[in-house]
Amino acid sequence: MKAVILIGGKALRLRPLTFRRPKAVVPLLARPFLTTQFELLRRAGITDVILCLASLPRQVEATFGDGSAFGVSLRYSVEPKPLGTGGAVGHARSLLSEPFVCLNGDALTDLDIRALVGTHESAGAALTLALTRVDDASPYGLVGTRGSRAGGPRRVVSFREKPESPEPGEISIGAYVMDPAIFEFIPDRGASSLEHEVFPAVVAAGRPVSAHRHEGYFADIGVPSRYRLAHRDALDGKIRIPGVGRPNPGGVIVDETASVHPRARLLGPSLVGPEAQVREDAEIGPYAVLGRHVRVERGARVEDSILWAHTRISEEAAVSGAILGVSSFVGPGARLSGAVLGDKSTVAAHSTVPWPDD
Repeated sequence: MKAVILIGGKALRLRPLTFRRPKAVVPLLARPFLTTQFELLRRAGITDVILCLASLPRQVEATFGDGSAFGVSLRYSVEPKPLGTGGAVGHARSLLSEPFVCLNGDALTDLDIRALVGTHESAGAALTLALTRVDDASPYGLVGTRGSRAGGPRRVVSFREKPESPEPGEISIGAYVMDPAIFEFIPDRGASSLEHEVFPAVVAAGRPVSAHRHEGYFADIGVPSRYRLAHRDALDGKIRIPGVGRPNPGGVIVDETASVHPRARLLGPSLVGPEAQVREDAEIGPYAVLGRHVRVERGARVEDSILWAHTRISEEAAVSGAILGVSSFVGPGARLSGAVLGDKSTVAAHSTVPWPDD
């Protein structure tokens, strides 16, 4: 079986972090996010993967190559212009002659894909959606289901737009199994949406659409607040991120290539990534993530923050509740809290960001 991963969007909600990179290569615990989905597929025995690209395709190809370093075999379907989730699948149809798995490129989950495929096959469905129940579906939209009279898989019967106020219900986690019959409902040309056009059309045509209940972890990393929350959840062990080491007795994951001064203080849960440097009297954590080649100088403090590669925190500076893009710089004695800064940002010495209310 093959898999398709949809990563064609411009990731506007994650800007400024995604001005120069697609979500697929945004780091999660200092590793490209897409590696989490490769691992899910590999566990299910799926290694033939097609990446559907529209925005910044060269960066994705430069990061992942042929996929061999990540245990998969990659092919690329590059759209001439953004075609939406439906159009992206349609653009890859020449590579998909049998049932296939399809994943949204911004969904972090521990979904059992073997079980998802099993639900699809036992239902004899044209389409199967992985669903999970949430207390507030307003950021996502609701999927209506009905139990099978024969006691088999539930059927999807309706789709609703995002509720205007908090409402509990079932939502799609962006993981599907599709039969090639899905192409009957995707326009030959132009953009289309799986969620808003294609899937409702399949249901309206009376084709069997089954629902697979996912009881495990799910998060959409598409906005900074959820991106930060995904890091906290991973550090708390709510989801395992492939390729990341085990924490030490203090709850801190320290890469074997990192350099930590004996007089630095590490508070878990946190991560000190590859070739990061933590100097004398610096304090890291809790919930700090230092990416590759990050430097935290003497007496500096970093807590509840995500620092991307090559960022430097100068002497006696303090960073809290922030996300800093690649090669950012926080000057000596500066104070930074609750901010999201893009690549190569600079906070001048002794500055305070944001400005205090008093």
